[in-house]
This record gives sequence, structure tokens and C-alpha cells, in this order.
Amino acid sequence: MTSRPLLRSLMGASVVALGLLAGPLVANTSVNADGVTDAQQQVDQVLNELDELRDQMGQIDEDYSAALDRQDALVVEIADSQTRIDELTAELGDVETVLQQIAVDRFTGGDSMTLSPIFSDAATYSAAAQRAALGAIAIDTGQSDIDGLQSLVDNLAAERETLQRKQDEQASLIATLAQKQTDYDALEQTYIAKEAAAKANLGDALQAAEEARAAAAVAKARASQSNKSGGGATAAPRGGGGNTGGDTGAVTDPGTGAGGGAEPVNTAPPVSGKAGIALSAAYSQLGVPYKFAGESPEVGFDCSGLTKWAWGRAGVGMPHQSGAQFGSFPHVSQDEAQPGDLIFYYSPIGHVGIYIGGGQMIHAPNTGTTVAIATVHWNKVVGVARPG
Repeated sequence: MTSRPLLRSLMGASVVALGLLAGPLVANTSVNADGVTDAQQQVDQVLNELDELRDQMGQIDEDYSAALDRQDALVVEIADSQTRIDELTAELGDVETVLQQIAVDRFTGGDSMTLSPIFSDAATYSAAAQRAALGAIAIDTGQSDIDGLQSLVDNLAAERETLQRKQDEQASLIATLAQKQTDYDALEQTYIAKEAAAKANLGDALQAAEEARAAAAVAKARASQSNKSGGGATAAPRGGGGNTGGDTGAVTDPGTGAGGGAEPVNTAPPVSGKAGIALSAAYSQLGVPYKFAGESPEVGFDCSGLTKWAWGRAGVGMPHQSGAQFGSFPHVSQDEAQPGDLIFYYSPIGHVGIYIGGGQMIHAPNTGTTVAIATVHWNKVVGVARPG
């Protein structure tokens, strides 16, 4: 879906970690008690406001895509329910026509049992009365199995109720989708106007702050990984080092650690032979615009729309929602990430990209950007999943 806080980008750069500039942004500005210039505070405030807008837009995009997926599922469920109703109706044959005639005859004849349970609230009938009514129907229609007839009638009524519930849900979803589209459009216009004003008013100071934050994020990620590797040693590169595409084969099991203690055996699933196809598909869409809820090649993608389409080209289906994608496939650790794996950000999950190796991924960032290659900020990653 959308990047949400992931790509704090105003001019295409990744801005994901909080941080202040090392020096003043504008000469001759006053310094407050905390040693931060007024200009710095102003820039940080603007960046935070833009981040918040992207957060809100990202959540709407996630919800919208989830609603679209549910709508697609409902279309199938409604069709199945209608097919079941048609089958039950055909199985009952002309029973309903006979029931209608019996109801009319008994009503005009003064019979107190004027309607069968299929035409009125069955709760108003005692079990004996219902069985008597169905017995009369069975005789009139040539049926010999009263219990079977009761079951057909009950199943038909239940299926009709199910169909009505699904149709009501579908109508509600349609209204929800329309409202979310309206909400997103309004936020997008607010974001565009605020971004333009910030660039006009803050100029180079905004760009400098953006670059400083991006640099701080990279430095923090490297420091975190160095600490993980033990005592400042250089960590083994993720995803086969500089490999930037194609299938890399299965992940090998780790050896034993120093001191004789055995490390846990790697249980990560092997890399799919289809990963290269998905990566090639993703590469083919570099430069395609970000589009709200998009999943159309050469037209536009949001983040999970891109991953869905790319892996779909490899014959692997997945939902159009980053959180649902995370739950659809086996998870691997960050150190086991391989080209083709899906990289997820934020809690709740709000962004996904396709890992290409060498600490980079292809993703659809956010409004105003295009599908691009970006550095993976591992300190912000909340999970890695392996389709295939």
C-alpha cells in the first residue's frame, strides 16, 4: 500500500528516522534554550505535519484495498449462494406453487392452518403443526419423505437469509469505498498544498533537513546491524550481498557459534524458483507513478498493489493489502532475507517492498513519487515474508 511513515520523502528522498541537523539551517537565526534554531524547529514541524498526512493517507489506502479485496470475495460468495438457492429451488420442484394453492384453498375454506412455515414465521407453529402441514403438502405433491421436505424448506430459507446478509454487506462496502476515496482525495490535496508551501517558504533548509534525517536513518541502521553481529564486527550482508535480482536458491543452515554452543537451526523455507520472475516484473515497472489503490502495470501502483502484481506474474496470488500479505506467507528473519522476499514496515503494518539484495528494495513509495529502488532501513522493518 502506501508508504505511510516509511518514505518521509518530499523530493524523492527517503526520510524515515527522526533527527536534527548538526548545524543551523539559516544564518543569523536565534537559538532557543535547547540549542535549536527557530528555523530548525520550523522545518521539523513541517516535516512532522507532512509525515502525519502521509500516515493518514496510508491508512485510508490500506483500508480501501482491504475493502476491495472483501468486495471481490463477496461477488464470488453471492454467486455461490445464488447457485445454491437455484439448486434447492429446482430440487423442491413445483412445491412452492402447490403450497400457494394449498394456502389459498385452506384460507377460503376456513382451515386454521392457512399457511405453511415456508410462507410465514415458523416460530408461530408448534412442531406438530409444522409436521402436519408438511405432511399434507407431501401428500399433495406426491412426496413420501416429510423430513426430507422439511430439510429442503429449511435449507432454502437459510440460504436466502445468507444471500441477503451478503448483499447488505456488499451495499455497505460500496458506500465505504466511495467515502474512503473522497477522504483520500481531500487529504491528498491538503498534502500537495502543504508540501508546495513548505518548499517555497523553507527552500534549501527543508532539503537539508530531509537529507540529514535520511543520513541519520542509514547510520542508525548500520550501527544496529553492527551491534547484532557482535562487538562491532562487520555483519554478513543480507540477501546474498550485492545480488540485485533473480533466484538465489535455498538459504543454507548456519554453522555453530564460537565457544562450542550450537546456534538454532535455520528453519526458513527455501527461496522460490519463481522469485526471479517476480523481481523481473517489479524492475519492469520502475518509473511508473504511485496511484492510490493501484495495481495496473504502466498505469499506477500503491505499495501492495506492486507486490501483488509482481508476484502474480510469477503465478503466486496474494491480497492487495500489506498486512494481509504479511499474514499470507512464511516469515524469515532479517538476516535471512533473499531477493524476492517481501519487506514490511510499521506496526500496524503499513508498507511493503520487494527485496532485491544488497540492502535495497523496489517499492511504490507514496503520492507524487514513482516505483523506485530504495535503501532498506532495517531498523524500521517489522517483518520479512517469503512468497512462493
